[in-house]
Amino acid sequence: MAGNLGQPEYSYYFILEKYLPVLCLIGEVVFVTDPAAQVDSLFDQAQAEGDSAVFLSFTPPHRTTMKLRCPTVCVLAWEFDRIPQESWDPQEPWNNWVDAIREIGNVITISDYATRVITRQVGRGPRVVTIPAPVVTQDATATGVAEPFDEHKSVPPGARELRVTAGIIDSQALDIDTQSVTPKPFNPEFMHEQQAPWDGHPVEWSFSTSSDTGGQYLVGFYGEEAWGCWSKTSSPSIILPWSISGEIELTLELVGYGENRGRVVQVAIGNEVAELELQHELHSHTLRFSIGGHANNIQFSGIRAIPAPGARDHRTLGLGLRSMSLHRAGESDAKRAHLDLQACDDIAQPGESLLALSGPVYTSVFNPADGRKNWHDIVTAFCWSFRDDPEKTLLLKMSHHNRATFLGELLLLFSRLSPFRCRIVAIHGYLSSAQLAELVAVTDYFVNASLAEGQCLPLLEFMAEGVPAISPDHTAMETYINGDNAFVVKSSAQPHIWPNDPRRAYRTISHRIDWDSLRQAYLDSAYVLHNDAAKYRAMSREAAATVRRHYSSSKVGQQLERFLGDVARRARR
Repeated sequence: MAGNLGQPEYSYYFILEKYLPVLCLIGEVVFVTDPAAQVDSLFDQAQAEGDSAVFLSFTPPHRTTMKLRCPTVCVLAWEFDRIPQESWDPQEPWNNWVDAIREIGNVITISDYATRVITRQVGRGPRVVTIPAPVVTQDATATGVAEPFDEHKSVPPGARELRVTAGIIDSQALDIDTQSVTPKPFNPEFMHEQQAPWDGHPVEWSFSTSSDTGGQYLVGFYGEEAWGCWSKTSSPSIILPWSISGEIELTLELVGYGENRGRVVQVAIGNEVAELELQHELHSHTLRFSIGGHANNIQFSGIRAIPAPGARDHRTLGLGLRSMSLHRAGESDAKRAHLDLQACDDIAQPGESLLALSGPVYTSVFNPADGRKNWHDIVTAFCWSFRDDPEKTLLLKMSHHNRATFLGELLLLFSRLSPFRCRIVAIHGYLSSAQLAELVAVTDYFVNASLAEGQCLPLLEFMAEGVPAISPDHTAMETYINGDNAFVVKSSAQPHIWPNDPRRAYRTISHRIDWDSLRQAYLDSAYVLHNDAAKYRAMSREAAATVRRHYSSSKVGQQLERFLGDVARRARR
C-alpha cells in the first residue's frame, strides 16, 4: 500500500478501508477484481442459497461496471458544484455521469453537499443517499463526549518528540537564501540520513516543458521552456531525490547567456568541485567526481546573474540547462542499459527520524500532486505569520509515493520566502498507525486550505482526537467545520474543471481561499493557544464531539444496513 500513496483515485481505498469493519458486521464481504466476470456469478450463487447480494463499486460512475444482474451501488466521493453531464468521447459514453448514475440506479455519497449536487442533476429516479465514511467507533452521548484531548498536553504546549520512519526535509537543517538551498555545514549528511541512497541506475533528465519531473528538482531557475530552462540566480542548484557517493560521471547540456558566454563556472557535488566553460550554443560537458561522503545536490557558482545590456529580455539569465545525465563512472554500456530498465523511484526505506518540537505545532496531511489541496498557501501564510518565531512548526505529511511531486517546489518556496526562522518540516513516506497516532498527539492545530473536499478524512481523524482546525467551511466541510471547533478560513467561488475531462473546460466551480484570512487564522490560533487555555480546550472538545455526532461507526452501520437492505429488496421485487 505504501508504494501506491497518491496514485489516481487512491482516496477511494481509504473510503473502503473505513467502511470495511462496518460492512463486515452487516454481512459477508467478498472482494472482486473483475466485476464484469465475477459479480453476477456471486449474485446467482447467493440467490440459489436463498440469500441476497449487492455490489458496492468504490469507483467514480464512469468506471463502475454497468448492466449487471446484481444490484449495484456506486460509492462516490465528489466535491464540485456540478457532476459531468457532457459526452466528449463516443467510445466512453459513461463520461456523462448523469446518464451513468441513472443507469446504475443507486449512489452512496460521503457528504450532504455531494448528495444535493447529484440529486439536483439526476432527478428523482436514482436513489442517492449520504453515508459518510466512519471515522470513530465511539458514539456521541446526549451531553457530548469525555475530554478527548491529551491530558498531558500543556497549553501553551511544551517540548515534544516525534519519531517517524520516513524521509524528512527540515528547513532548520538547511541554509536558505534567494540564491540556493543547501544542507547546513554542521549537518552535511542531512539529506543522506533521510533519503534512500542512489542505487546506481542511469539518470536521464530533460528540463523542458515536455519533461515529467525534471523541473521539480531545480532551485534558482526560471520556469521550463520548450528547449530547457534559464538560471535566474548566481548560484542555482539541482536537488537530487536520493544521496550519491563514490565515483560519479555527470553530463550537463548547457549554454551561456550574455556575459556568461565563455565564462568558467564551478559545478560542485558535496565537497568536490569541477569547472567548465560555458559555450555560445548548447554543449554537453562531462565531469567526473569522486565523492567521499554523501551529497544530494549539484551546485553551480561563478555565474553573472544580471540582465544583458541592451537585451529585450530583462531577466537575470545566466546559464541555460537543457538536460542532465548521471551514472557510475567506469560502467560498461551493457551494464548501464541493464540498470536503465530498473525502477528509478525510491529504492530503500529511510531510517527512523526523531523530531524535537519545542513549541506550537501545526499539521497538514495531503497528496502534493492533488491541485485541490492548495498547499502553497498553507506554507506561505504560515511563514508570513511566524517568520521570526523559531518556536512555531508546520508539519507537512506528504501522502505520495514519489517525492519528485513536491521536493523542488518546496525548496523553491523556501528560497523565495527566505529569510525566515519558523520551522517547516515535510514528512515523506508511509506512516504506521502508531506513528500517525504520535503525529496527532504532537499536533495543536490541523490546517486545511483546500479548494474543494469530498470529505477530508485526515482532517476528521485529527478532529476526532480533539485537534481543532484551521479550515474553510465549503463543500463537504460545511457539515463539520464551524466557529466552535475551528478558525474558519474565508473562500469564494472560482471556475474549475471536471477532473476526468481531458478538454479541461470550465464547467464547475471550486473555492478560492482568502489568503489573508488564512494568515489571520494562524495568528488568532496562536493567540488562543498561548493566552486562552479555556477556549482551546472548548474547541478541542467540540472538534471531537462534532466528529462523533456525524461520523460514528454505529450510525454509519445503521444507515448502510438500511440502505443496502432496501436495494436488495427492490431487486428481488
